[in-house]
Amino acid sequence: MAIELRQVKEAEDWQAYHAIRRHVLFELRGLDGYDDNHPDEYEASHIPLLLRKDGVALGTVRLDISDGASGIVRLVAILPEYQRQGLGRILMNKVESLSAKHGLSRLQVHAAPDAVPFYEKLGWAMIDADRSDPLMAKEIQFHHGSGSGTDSLFPRP
Repeated sequence: MAIELRQVKEAEDWQAYHAIRRHVLFELRGLDGYDDNHPDEYEASHIPLLLRKDGVALGTVRLDISDGASGIVRLVAILPEYQRQGLGRILMNKVESLSAKHGLSRLQVHAAPDAVPFYEKLGWAMIDADRSDPLMAKEIQFHHGSGSGTDSLFPRP
């Protein structure tokens, strides 16, 4: 079982990335107005990522590097048929590793209320629960990469 998190660059990956987010984060929640061309997707400090298992696109996340030490995790989505299989945990572990490779020491996420227990299990702390999208944070450890694996896919800026 090959699981990879890769930066979205090719047209096929962009199509899968938007389809997953639109379905999971908008359609299944009864929302509309998803914009495939939102300018935030193309900011230089924003890294759109696609999770694949055995070549099948099944999850998304975007890592926004907000300053030299912190980042914001955005729009985490796993297709419903792949949920509750540990893939969200794998996705978040890979995002933390990528963040550390970029020299980040802290991540924040504006969690959907129903996702708060998921983040708590992964060690995230509640910062502001009095919001429609509770703010959570996690300190991460910087580990120097070995030069193997996905290090070459995500060079440090």
